[in-house]
Amino acid sequence: MKKQITISPSLLACDFLHLENEVKSATDAGVGMLHADVMDGVYVPNISFGFDIIKSVVSVSDVPVDAHLMIKRPYDYIDVLKNAGVYSVTVHSDFDSPEVVRETLEKIKASGMKAGLALRPMFGANTLKDCLDICDMILIMTVEPGFGGQSFMQDMLPKIRAVRTLADNTGREISIQVDGGIGEATIGDCAEAGADNFVIGTAFFKATDRAAAARNFKIAAESHR
Repeated sequence: MKKQITISPSLLACDFLHLENEVKSATDAGVGMLHADVMDGVYVPNISFGFDIIKSVVSVSDVPVDAHLMIKRPYDYIDVLKNAGVYSVTVHSDFDSPEVVRETLEKIKASGMKAGLALRPMFGANTLKDCLDICDMILIMTVEPGFGGQSFMQDMLPKIRAVRTLADNTGREISIQVDGGIGEATIGDCAEAGADNFVIGTAFFKATDRAAAARNFKIAAESHR
């Protein structure tokens, strides 16, 4: 059974001078999720925003917030994210040893949040073998993590297909999220490959009519499934 298409605007691309208005605009556009990229300047060469910002976002929107942790010590902040009201937390497959990655995913689940595992472009679908049984979502990075506004990597499409197959073979409902260079020109290919959750930054927040943009993204994805 195909999962519902979800459009997830990336807050990294919004106007932080008017954050509340940006969040409310995304909410009013009817999106399914808000994507919050947390970067520590260590795991990736950039620093974004912290947990107080995420808590503020949660307080002004009823749209689920998905925290994407591009940091070296995500385990230490699971309780903070739970208390902030976050819906799901995604960590990267290579932030530490496979044992620590799994322990972190288990803590996310035990906290009552959805657990996601992200794969940077260099890591293949086989990276998931030790954790797929506890993941609610797999995030396939279609750019190198760390900065917004990058171009989509077409060579990630076979990996999306491979991960979709692995996920379906578990018999569990696992969402496949893609992040990086997603817009009207690329969303169809990703949907055809098996993605159902689309992180869209610049293409959403730069749209003149964000509600229309969200609808068009969803239609484009649905038409390629």
